[in-house]
Amino acid sequence: MAEAPTHVIDIESEIRCPADKMYDLLKNHLTQLPVVFPDIYKSATVLAGDGKSLGSVRRWTYLIHHTSDELLEVIEKLIEVDDENMSLTLSAVGGDVLKMHKQFDVKVTITPKEDGSLVKWHIIFVKVNEDDPHPDPYLEIFDDIHKRFELHYHKDE
Repeated sequence: MAEAPTHVIDIESEIRCPADKMYDLLKNHLTQLPVVFPDIYKSATVLAGDGKSLGSVRRWTYLIHHTSDELLEVIEKLIEVDDENMSLTLSAVGGDVLKMHKQFDVKVTITPKEDGSLVKWHIIFVKVNEDDPHPDPYLEIFDDIHKRFELHYHKDE
């Protein structure tokens, strides 16, 4: 029996805020997303580690409004931290996302630009059933995170 193929989908956006500020939010303050984006993220709990460093495990509850109003859960582990290149990789180790995926990893990289940052999100996944849809709604959530962060960052201007 052939091994299921690995898929990669991605999205990138330029935002008007410094790369180090965006990276700091994603690396050090990710558990604050339910406070900043309560319509999407309902809770964030650190299960192991400090929630910021390699090997940390977090549980999230969230909504994907475009697909349903069902509250979903994911347990993810921080599997790669590259401070020099401002890149993080998270891997789902439990929760709803693994009902349709054997593997579900998210990599985000923030690159400094002259007047802001380029934020790239990659979802690397293996489907349980090849007929299942691609997880495109997650890209929309990630894109929304940095757009809202940009607005938040410039709110006092």
